[in-house]
Amino acid sequence: MTRRPSFGVAALVVAAIFLELLPARGEQACEVPAEMMQVSVKLPHLAARLHAREPVNIVVIGGASTTGTAAGSPDLAYPHRLQLALAKFFPDVPITVVNKGVPRQSTRQMVGRFATDVIPEDPILVVWETGISDAVRGIEVEDFASGLQAGIDEIKNRSIDILLVDMQFSRSTATVIDFERYLTALHRVANLNEVYVFPRYEMMRYWSEQNMFNFDEVAAEERARLAARVYDCLGHKLAQAIRLAVR
Repeated sequence: MTRRPSFGVAALVVAAIFLELLPARGEQACEVPAEMMQVSVKLPHLAARLHAREPVNIVVIGGASTTGTAAGSPDLAYPHRLQLALAKFFPDVPITVVNKGVPRQSTRQMVGRFATDVIPEDPILVVWETGISDAVRGIEVEDFASGLQAGIDEIKNRSIDILLVDMQFSRSTATVIDFERYLTALHRVANLNEVYVFPRYEMMRYWSEQNMFNFDEVAAEERARLAARVYDCLGHKLAQAIRLAVR
């Protein structure tokens, strides 16, 4: 029988992801191979709203990495950094990004919040970061996939665009949490529904392999600053992907 990590242990391990970024190296710290920024799926409803220069509401729903807890402030979380980046890309359009992150929720639990936390915000785009808690809890992969499908259906049936953000990568977490099966399921469901997946996992793995991350000797006082740097990079790259999807 496979032993599943407790939430306390897993939370500490996942939190380590945000401790690994080296001191800022300027924009170079955010660079990724060009193929990671290829976006073939379009966001037609968002594109129409931007073209008309009408106000845009985006809801980001997810877990602890969406709330920005590791950085110490919602203003440093990736949804807020996304809003700032989009404002630069589309200066003539009022854009609001609403952060609806709640730590430790499974995909099914997030779907249960759509009616109260997502739809009332009248979004034209939903950014859904999910899968970490399902992997930590050892939820059956098919249950995870069916929950994901239910959420995609609910959003698409309301004529709202949706994109997914996949899991985080860290060499330390990979030794105790099996993300691969959940990543495969997430991308499979997304492909079947023609939904774009922002490749956070591959980006963070690339940054790690390029020694942009440091797994050892990270001082405690550096943690929040380094987490903020990770969030800033992710928010900026996500904005770039959205810009490509609305062309």
